[in-house]
This record gives sequence, structure tokens and C-alpha cells, in this order.
Amino acid sequence: MPLLFSVGAMSPVFLEWANLFVRWFHIVVGIGWIGTSFFFIHLDAHLRAAADGAKHGAGKIWLIHSGGYYEVEKLKYVPPGKIPELHWYKWEAYLTGLSGITLLFIVYYLGGSGFMVDPAVAEIAQPEAVAIGIVAIAGGWALYELIWRSPLNRLEGVMNLGCFALLIAIAWGLSHVLSGRAAYMHVGAMMGVIMVANVLFVIQPGQRRMVRANAAGQVPDPAWGGAAKQRSVHNNYLTLPVVFVMISNHFPNTYGQKWNWAILIALFIVGGGVRYFLNTYDRGGRAAPYVLGGAVVAAIALALVTSVPMSSGAPATERVAFAQVHGVIAERCMQCHSAHPTDDTFREPPNGVKLETPQQIAGVVAKIKLMAVDTNAMPLGNKTGMTANERALLGNWIAQGAPLD
Repeated sequence: MPLLFSVGAMSPVFLEWANLFVRWFHIVVGIGWIGTSFFFIHLDAHLRAAADGAKHGAGKIWLIHSGGYYEVEKLKYVPPGKIPELHWYKWEAYLTGLSGITLLFIVYYLGGSGFMVDPAVAEIAQPEAVAIGIVAIAGGWALYELIWRSPLNRLEGVMNLGCFALLIAIAWGLSHVLSGRAAYMHVGAMMGVIMVANVLFVIQPGQRRMVRANAAGQVPDPAWGGAAKQRSVHNNYLTLPVVFVMISNHFPNTYGQKWNWAILIALFIVGGGVRYFLNTYDRGGRAAPYVLGGAVVAAIALALVTSVPMSSGAPATERVAFAQVHGVIAERCMQCHSAHPTDDTFREPPNGVKLETPQQIAGVVAKIKLMAVDTNAMPLGNKTGMTANERALLGNWIAQGAPLD
């Protein structure tokens, strides 16, 4: 029986299975959390004043689903003993956070330095990169808390701009010390931690105070519910950016670009614009269609800009021989992309891509162009040290029709 743990590192077999099951669990509980968040924001956006005009009522809404009707009423407080059973929404958030952090450790901290470190970005070791990532996550959350617990938290516009500036600074900083893929993931992890901490330290405690006050026959302090509502809205707007980060590793044309941090921020703005439209349009928000239109235009412009290859070298006037190309691929790529990888991260060629024969190389020319010419996404973390001249050589060979002779 093979050992699950090799000397100094976990077995790739064990890590692969752990990755699968934790990622699966993370997606399932994440869907539950996102669903409830979107649903309650939708409810609040569509509440209508109750007919009796009760002072403790915040509004009512009628819904149809599952072959029946639902009448939902939101109350600011209730008389003692009136609530026989409360349904709390917290475990989806906690389990999403715990599984996300576990996945971060499995893939990035235990999965090899190629995911965390890019020598072309910064010459740092894996332990240093991990420490930077953890400090960024914890520090970003701490600064967010300081901002929103300060006396100025009522100036929401100013505070939002401050947080956005902080987000830009962290994204920029991480993109200059970690690999592009790791920088994206740690910005997303920071926002995910903020969201879970909002539930754990603000939303749930505030709601518990409300319940205790109601049970004692007291009127709850509106500030408790107000703080919970404020953080719920924050979480709602952070959701789409975090979801993008979760899938960003599949799109190297974002994190593999020179200006990857700016692309990340632009995509966050697009996600926030879409969320704003969904939150306000049905309430008659006049700006909502323009915000959505701006988000769509920005997304299209971003796609066009990132379609321009990173390499600015002019096409070679001399014919590039396949032997030159094969030499670069053999030295820089085949450690991973072969039938039996020698790289310490993979036991099978990633995505089944093998680059050992001319025919195999010819079959994935488009992928080579995207991953190694148009972006710096491959080699992973540039751990084999592919140079700019070698990338230009591959690009010129492809531009000449990728001949195999």
C-alpha cells in the first residue's frame, strides 16, 4: 500500500481526493448560503406596507412557488412568547468559510510552490508566500472591521470608497509578490473571510440580542438590526466578486496578464454593477438600467483589451524550425505535460495534455498560445523559467502556421 504521506509533503493521491471532496462540499454549502442571501435581499426589496399599518411591522410580501402561495411578513419586534420556533440561517455561512479555508490549504499551501510562487514576479520561497497570503487575509479583515466599527461608519459612501481603495491596494500588492492565480485566490479568500466574520461577529450577535429583548418584553434597539442589515448588504455585494474568484483559475486570460490586479478590480466592478441592478431595478431604481448597461459595456471592453497578446515582439522574418519549438517545450513544459510527469505537483498530466510528440503538440496549439504566449499562465508559477524570448519564439512559430518540420 503506498504511503499517503511522502517525506516533506503530502501524497498527490491524497491531495487530489481531498481537493475533490472538499471542493464539492464547498460548492454545495456555498450555493445554500448564496441562495438564502439573495432570497432575503429580494424579500426586503419587495416588501409592501401591511394593511393594518402596525408600528412593529416592516412590510409584507406574497410569493408563489412549489404549487402554492406564501404570505411573508417582516416584523421589527414581536410580543414575548409569540415565536414558537425560529429558523436561523448561519451554518451555510460557517461551513462555506471552513471548507473554503481548508481548500486554500489543500490546493495552495500543501499543493506545491507552483501555485503560490512565480519567480518572474518575486523571488520568494513557498513558506514566505504562505505567510504573506495569511497575513493579507487576516489583515484585510481586521482593517475592514476597524473601518466599519469606527464612529464614521454612518458615512456609508465615504466608508465604501475607503474599503474599495483598500481592496485595490491589497490586490495590487499581492499581484507583486504572489503568482497571479494565488493573488486572485487570496483576494477572494479575504473577502470570503469578511463575509463569514460578518455573520459570526455582527449579524448573528445582533439578532440574538433582538430575540433576548423580545423574550424579556422589551423593544429591541434598532441599532442591532441596523448593523446586521448593513453587513448583510455588504455580503450581498461581495458575493458575485467572490464567485468569480472561485472560478478564476480556469481563465488564465485574467490572472495571467501583466495588469492582472486591474482586471480583477474591473471584474469586481462589473459584478457589483450587476448586483446593484438586481437589487434595485424592481424597486424602481432609475439608475439601475444605466448601471447594468455600464457593466455590460465594461465587460465587453475588458474582453477586447485582454484579447491583445502580452507579447509585443514583431513576427519573425526567418522561419522558426519545429526543432527549436520542441526544445523549448521539452525543457519548460514536459516536466508536467508528459505521460509520467517528473514535477512534484502532478502525478498525471494536467487536464490530460501531453506534449511529448509533434502530433500532441499540434493538437493543442491554441492552448499553448493562450497559456504561454498571450499570457504567462504556464508554466505553472513559471517554475521552469520560461523566458520572454522563448515565449516569443512559440508565438512566432504559431503565427507561421505551426509547421512540424
